[in-house]
Amino acid sequence: MRDQLPSAHRHAPGFAKAGTMVFALDCVVSADFSRIEHLEAQVVLRDGQRVTATHIDALELALRIKPSVLENRRLRWPKHMWLVHNVLGHPLMHVLALLRCYKAAFWVHDATVPKPSGQHRRFVAGNSP
Repeated sequence: MRDQLPSAHRHAPGFAKAGTMVFALDCVVSADFSRIEHLEAQVVLRDGQRVTATHIDALELALRIKPSVLENRRLRWPKHMWLVHNVLGHPLMHVLALLRCYKAAFWVHDATVPKPSGQHRRFVAGNSP
């Protein structure tokens, strides 16, 4: 399910992240969100490079260039699931950033993002603070 992006999205301001790669959103020519329920998204850049975003990067990419893929029953969270992330994750991330512990700050943020129903939290080696 690759979507050719409308010109309004093709020239979206800003940047997106996929793992350690950062790319300009206006370089995205097509996007595939067919695996978004598995927290995966793939985009093709203007130079032909295919980039796969996973976990929070995939959700943020979808929100930036095609939020409608998140508006149906494909992704569901139990009620109040974002409470821990919003009340604890963001403030703790901010405190860690003030202390210049950036790696730990991003880990706390990403670790408190809830997974959709049926998804299990997976920690990849090297993602711990």
